[in-house]
Amino acid sequence: MSIYPASMLIYEQGSLRQVEGVLPVEEEITLAVNGQDLVGLRCTPILLEELALGFLYNEGLIEGIEDVVSVRVCGSRRCVDVWLYRDVGIPVMRTLTTGCGGGTTFQDWKEAHPPLESDLIVTPAQVIRLMRRLQDAAVLHRQARGVHASALAEGETLLQVAEDVGRHNTVDKLAGLCLRQGQSLRDRILLTTGRISSEMLVKAARMGIPVVVSLSSPTSLSVEMARLWNIALIGYARGNRFHVYTSPHRLSLPHPDVQGEKTDEQ
Repeated sequence: MSIYPASMLIYEQGSLRQVEGVLPVEEEITLAVNGQDLVGLRCTPILLEELALGFLYNEGLIEGIEDVVSVRVCGSRRCVDVWLYRDVGIPVMRTLTTGCGGGTTFQDWKEAHPPLESDLIVTPAQVIRLMRRLQDAAVLHRQARGVHASALAEGETLLQVAEDVGRHNTVDKLAGLCLRQGQSLRDRILLTTGRISSEMLVKAARMGIPVVVSLSSPTSLSVEMARLWNIALIGYARGNRFHVYTSPHRLSLPHPDVQGEKTDEQ
């Protein structure tokens, strides 16, 4: 279940009234690999098998679905058991990320990905339309608010959409969906409603994604990474406007009118 019934009091114009509503569900799920607990993931408990596969892929513990013997949600739905064809070293060092659901990564971004080689170019109109389509596709957000949505797009089409209380989980779920369905991850456009922090950029680079678009802001470290890895990083994609922070060559843009404008978000 992804929504939780909740009674609440609403204060408005000097009075209180009781209403019935819903909240997004957040649970901690244990991911076990080859019978050994790897990590606890705080998430919205939907697409759990895809979340597990995407997390393992984005952490570099698997190279594809061909490495996986089986993936199964246990009966209590509190754990996901993944068995691989080979033994993997379970990392001891982990980093608690800035993910709103208490994200975890084992990767060190300084173990740099090579710069992405891609001919993908997008248009401003394409970016604007795709972000609107992502917001239209965010069903759980419309029901309960409080969740993030992400999508992988090709051209004008959203190929996969995932929602979760953790923005980083949405990207892992996208990777898992594509792995299970045999879809390529490379040369796609990643769209998200969440902030683009460093772990989000690491996942995008791992997936071979040259264009990342957010409804929100990037962080300073994610901008540094995007420059290093040749990824176009676009933030504040709202209405008919967005900010391009890196790799403008990946967008068919007019010549900028540089006037030192201070943005509304600064």
